[in-house]
Amino acid sequence: LWFISECKEDFSLDFMFLTQVGGILKPFAWVFGVIMNAIYELVSLLNVHSIAVCVIIFTFVTKMLMLPLTIKQQKSAKLSSRMNPEIMKINKKYKGKKDEASMRKQQAEMQAVYEKYGSTPMSGCLPMLISLPIMFALYRVIYAIPAYVNDIYAMYGTIADQILNIQGYGQAMLSFMMENNINVSKFKPVIDVVTADSGITYNAIALTKDNLVDIMYQFNTSSWAAFKDTADWLGKIDTTKIIQNFSLGITADSLQTIDTAAFAALMPNIENSVTEIVSVNSFLGGLNILNAPGWSFPGIIIPILAAVSQFVQSKVSMAASGQQNNVDNPTAQSMKVMNYMMPIMSMFFCAMLPICVGLYWVASAVFGAIQTIFINRYMVKIDIDDLIEQNAAKVAKKR
Repeated sequence: LWFISECKEDFSLDFMFLTQVGGILKPFAWVFGVIMNAIYELVSLLNVHSIAVCVIIFTFVTKMLMLPLTIKQQKSAKLSSRMNPEIMKINKKYKGKKDEASMRKQQAEMQAVYEKYGSTPMSGCLPMLISLPIMFALYRVIYAIPAYVNDIYAMYGTIADQILNIQGYGQAMLSFMMENNINVSKFKPVIDVVTADSGITYNAIALTKDNLVDIMYQFNTSSWAAFKDTADWLGKIDTTKIIQNFSLGITADSLQTIDTAAFAALMPNIENSVTEIVSVNSFLGGLNILNAPGWSFPGIIIPILAAVSQFVQSKVSMAASGQQNNVDNPTAQSMKVMNYMMPIMSMFFCAMLPICVGLYWVASAVFGAIQTIFINRYMVKIDIDDLIEQNAAKVAKKR
């Protein structure tokens, strides 16, 4: 639940794109960005220009890269299925005993069980903890494709270069952002002082090329349609509102005027670029992967597939761990409840978030289920006693 909450926060319209993600996620995101760029260039050689296809292939590649962690987690689950009855027996033995002597004995007996199996209380969680920053980096790359895929950046950059040459483009783009609820984090417009040929000095709102690409990458199909209708949105610009919203510290009458004619003339010049961008972002009968699918057809297919695929994956995972029929294990029973709750939550999240997120969830669940099936076939061949012996030997070696 915490992970989904964090992801939902990341999936707001408040993104940082071309300034690539930093901190602990930076090396992971950089590696995955290189992979995504290579995938796009490879499929382009096959005359396939689709971010949706790249996301699916990208998901498969990253799942394969994380295969060692998945196998480790499956081994831990198999070990737990043998160890948990003994742990539960100890917990039952000391149930209700809160005195210090009993608690020490309980701790000692549980530690002895972990020693016997060469395990630790955190061994099952460790692969998940390691995979968390990797998963967050994956989402960042998917949401920041122009920051990592050169050809996609070039598509938006072609339009940005032309916008930069228009007088008053800064306040025009900021106004369009406000009217269409587009936000970019760590985005601070700067003020340049411009002297016209007549000698009059104006304040110009300056945006970088990367700023413009950040803004335009959030345009979905309706946003592009609205942007091309310059007669409508340019006539609604409120410079006072722009200054207040972005805390620019200037007066409205000091701003240079917007060359509305240049904006109108721009639209025919960028038509091919916009068509290419919409085509690259299209999926499933003309849907835009940056749009939220909602509950209407055909978009609703994505939330439904997300729910079904995650339910199947959870059932496969439970079967692989051997806990699906363990009525005595409270954790197993809690997992059963979550196996029904999580797909429902996934369906609602995917209906509200961009299609590219739902597409990643579906592909991840499908590949995850297939991976689990094959890993389980491999794990069946491993004798549990041999696994216990290997783990105990590793613990002894560490000592």
